[in-house]
Amino acid sequence: MPGSRVGDVTVPELRPALGPTGTTGTATVLSCERSYRRSGRSRYTVYDCRAHFVFGDRSKKPIVIDTIPDVEVGEVFPAVLSAEGDRALPTGARGTWRGILLLSGFPFGLALIAFLTALVIRSRKAIIWTAALGAPFLIAMVIGIVIGT
Repeated sequence: MPGSRVGDVTVPELRPALGPTGTTGTATVLSCERSYRRSGRSRYTVYDCRAHFVFGDRSKKPIVIDTIPDVEVGEVFPAVLSAEGDRALPTGARGTWRGILLLSGFPFGLALIAFLTALVIRSRKAIIWTAALGAPFLIAMVIGIVIGT
């Protein structure tokens, strides 16, 4: 079911950004590498970034861990460990808007399909309604891209 996949992607990113879940700390990006992978005939790019995570609880030793792909080497940001403990996710405004960006992509895509269909059938009322429904999601995605990445 498509809705559950959207939730599987967005909830792990949005939950730590919104509340005090997980282990908090600070992440410093050490490296980002671009690699190419193949799946059948398609080739896609994967960005693997590693960060030095310093725990908020100073009694724990810092670790090197994976982080989000849209960061620059040397960047420092407040972070929290994912529920699995395998990634450092940003918190605060950046993490929240990143989650909102991911969350608003699915309904915007549906509204865009409906809008394009309305254009093809030339229904003025449907064009107006689908544009009105899709506009808030588009705005949320643009703000998410600007602030969250």
